[in-house]
Amino acid sequence: MERKLLAKKRDKRLMLSCRRLLLLFCCFNLLNANVLLAKDKTGQDRTIGGVVVAASGETLPGVTITVKGTRVSTTTDTEGKFSIKVPTGAAELVVSFIGMKTQTVVIGTSTELRITLAEESVMLQEVVAIGYGTIQKKDLSGSVTNVSEKDFNKGVVTSPEQLMQGKVSGLVVTRPGGDPTQEVTMRLRGSTSLMGGNGPLVVIDGVPGASINSVAPQDIASISVLKDASAAAIYGARSANGVILITTKKGKAGKTAISYDGYFATENLANNLDMLTAEDWRNYVQSHNITNAMDYGADTKWQQEVYRRGHSQNHNISLTGGTESSTYRASVNYLDQKGIVLSNDLQRVNANIAFDQTGLDGKLKLLINANTTIEDWGSVPTANVFAYALNLNPTIPVYDENGKFKEVSGYEYYNPVAMLNQMTSDSKRNQFLGRMQLEYTFFKGFSAAINGSISRRNLMTGYYESRVSRAAEQTNGFARRTTSEDNSKLIESTLTYDRTFNEKHKINAILGYSYQEFTPENFAAQNRDFITDLFLYNNLGAGNNLTPTDISSFKEKNKLISFYARANYSFDGRYIFTGTIRRDGSTRFGKDNKWGIFPSGSVAWAINKEPFLRDVRFIDELKLRTSYGITGNQEIPNYTALALYGAAGYYYQGGEFFTQYAPNQNPNPNLKWEETAQFDAGIDYSFLGGRFRGSIDYYNKQTSNLLYNYPVPTPPYQYNTMMANVGEVENKGIELSLESTVINSSEFKWNLGLNFARNKNKLKSLSNDEFKLDVVYTGEWALGGLQETPQILKPGYAIGTFYGAKYIGRDANGIFQYEDVSGDGKFVYADDRTVIGNAQPDFTLNMSNSLKYKNFSLDLLLRGVFGNDIANSTALYLNDINRMPGNNVLKTALDIAAQPLVYSSYYIEDGSFVRLEYLTLGYDVKLPPSSKIKNLRLSATANNLFIITNYTGIDPEVNVNGLVFGIDARNYYPKTRSFSLGVNFSF
Repeated sequence: MERKLLAKKRDKRLMLSCRRLLLLFCCFNLLNANVLLAKDKTGQDRTIGGVVVAASGETLPGVTITVKGTRVSTTTDTEGKFSIKVPTGAAELVVSFIGMKTQTVVIGTSTELRITLAEESVMLQEVVAIGYGTIQKKDLSGSVTNVSEKDFNKGVVTSPEQLMQGKVSGLVVTRPGGDPTQEVTMRLRGSTSLMGGNGPLVVIDGVPGASINSVAPQDIASISVLKDASAAAIYGARSANGVILITTKKGKAGKTAISYDGYFATENLANNLDMLTAEDWRNYVQSHNITNAMDYGADTKWQQEVYRRGHSQNHNISLTGGTESSTYRASVNYLDQKGIVLSNDLQRVNANIAFDQTGLDGKLKLLINANTTIEDWGSVPTANVFAYALNLNPTIPVYDENGKFKEVSGYEYYNPVAMLNQMTSDSKRNQFLGRMQLEYTFFKGFSAAINGSISRRNLMTGYYESRVSRAAEQTNGFARRTTSEDNSKLIESTLTYDRTFNEKHKINAILGYSYQEFTPENFAAQNRDFITDLFLYNNLGAGNNLTPTDISSFKEKNKLISFYARANYSFDGRYIFTGTIRRDGSTRFGKDNKWGIFPSGSVAWAINKEPFLRDVRFIDELKLRTSYGITGNQEIPNYTALALYGAAGYYYQGGEFFTQYAPNQNPNPNLKWEETAQFDAGIDYSFLGGRFRGSIDYYNKQTSNLLYNYPVPTPPYQYNTMMANVGEVENKGIELSLESTVINSSEFKWNLGLNFARNKNKLKSLSNDEFKLDVVYTGEWALGGLQETPQILKPGYAIGTFYGAKYIGRDANGIFQYEDVSGDGKFVYADDRTVIGNAQPDFTLNMSNSLKYKNFSLDLLLRGVFGNDIANSTALYLNDINRMPGNNVLKTALDIAAQPLVYSSYYIEDGSFVRLEYLTLGYDVKLPPSSKIKNLRLSATANNLFIITNYTGIDPEVNVNGLVFGIDARNYYPKTRSFSLGVNFSF
């Protein structure tokens, strides 16, 4: 009980601190606004009036007029009129408005001005990628968010996913820990699958399923996120979790330009656990009169011993140019990142080339893209390194008196520094993605295109345990070598019709065919008992203990054939209709369900263009839209629908042993894709010339035919489990986004971005008439003899539900007490477990700010996740005082009485946090007109500068990938705090 009271007090303090911080931030920005808009009273004023209009003659409300060189400023009223007092000596006005070109106007002797602004890049005219084409943002009827280069995240960004982290409502991008080789997890509008993939489909320059790391972040021009079924259904059986469209940079006509973009960064450990020091350990032993404690005489901070100062550097050089008929862009990117853990590093080289050629009077267009990536990295050889660093007695030295690594026998008593030096885990990966598109326009608005691409990814890994390491003390050295290759071929052809009639009827239609083939293959071999460590993993034949199971290989293939069509129709920009249908055939499914149809439709109504709102000047856009569609998920292993046989022991015949084979998978001719039906209703809005803009969405996703492995009787089946389409899962939520140009004067600009998303996940069913499961216990723990399954799958609850004992307080001796759920008058763990938490967040909230004053700029992103629970199994284990004095414990363990380990709600903690993701200070150097260097920019960035959270572990951003997630299990690679200096220029 006192833990809950303390938690409530901490929550109140946190909320009070957050409110004060928010109030202070708002006051600061309001003060800046007032200062910058304050009237300059120096000198004698004269009054200038007038009106500001667009090129069409329409008056413009909300236009900012500033007297150049002063802080005197005003804005136009609802009729576009203004009046401003101009100090003596002032000669020019600076007129600025979102979506219009900023204009400098000479005042002269006139007291009445009529100022006409020209359109620059009106946001509603923004072109957005939607899959197999583009469309103007104002003509969208589905839920699509576009993140352009200017809005990308700053600082140490090593993968494309990080560019949009916190920038898209409903998209949660998570990199657990600070390992530079760790893959990023993406979730869009919740989890929809138990066995299939939950990440969105990635499409790079029109190639679906491409590896997201095949392009460097610096080569990306924009990222579109297709959220609802109307937008995503064009990708059919792979789009149930949304689609990420990545568009790389292309060449531009004009003079040849060379650009450089680079940074250098240092990284340090951001946080770690508060373990007993050697002095704390000795005080405990002495105060408890423990006579058999082994004091090895050292004072070792094991966590610090496995860490170092990390650093990284990134360099990107690009070359662009071309003519009106031919453009090109080539770039090379180099990344070198040293992690904060010994032996952990990453080197990556990306090369990209794009070539665009037109001919036959512009009717014929050829586009060629090629990306190649070479990566080398050293992984932490085993996650146990972190567990052992937390486990070891702090009096044990790293090295013995002979300078060798000190090893002490005992359970989990491996020297982690020795492991990092005596175990090697290296990887090399080469990726190539090539695409060529040929497009021909037959007549105005009608064109045909053929698009072909190939993708190849080779991965080679090497692992070695030294002969002198404890890990290989029974094998006298162990080596493993693995190589894999993934090949993909794609051929697509499309017909496109795009015309506007009578300036009111706009039609865009596409008809296409797609054939894609995937061929993964793998080879692995291992051996042991080596006479030397010199070869590492490079000479497996030098080992002397090869067994029949030490060599393995496989090769697989699957195909996806598709027909698709989409039509967009807009009448007078007011009524917009979109219909999409795709028919997919996949070899992954049963013979009775090879083909599936995925339709969708959407309608949008631009209310602001109706006569009753047309004259309301402050409304730029007010669009209602709704959509419904069906998408699929086919991300399961190959051959899952077929009967398979595998090795099942040996039999003896004629003096020899032979491998025996038996069924290890039942056939399922009815196996099919998971199907998600999604309804979406939204509002897009823009007010006061784009000063306030954003969207509001409500969605309801119902996933059926959920895939899972079910137990089946033998006979009649030959194997005891079968994958089948049975369950149902639901995701409902709302998304809000707001962008605001709070201040837009000649000297100071402030852009604010906010986005909020709430998703409610629920597993609705796990059974049908043939396959039945009431509950599934998921996950496995083995801590100090405690065997545990920390989560359950149960209808009515969310995926990621924690299940265990419910802590209700302590008795007079400090022993934890638990609720008697069964009501039998006593606590029996197996009978008294209950739901104790949920790993999925209640909502996410992110805020970005971009401020620019003259040549200085300041950008920051605050990213928040709220309402998710974390199972702190690290604390469960390390708070066990029974481990003393042989092992180390957390300092908090000194306040907990000795008692048996019980997984309970005491260790289910609130994982809510607010993190300052980055803070960037930039300066644009003003260069003379004669300088050959253009756009010289200097920047300094701090990443992960602070975090606000009640979580007591290292960091609340733990792994969210897979079916079991939200668990801190003593294997956490701590996040880093980095500081970087960057430079960008072109000439």
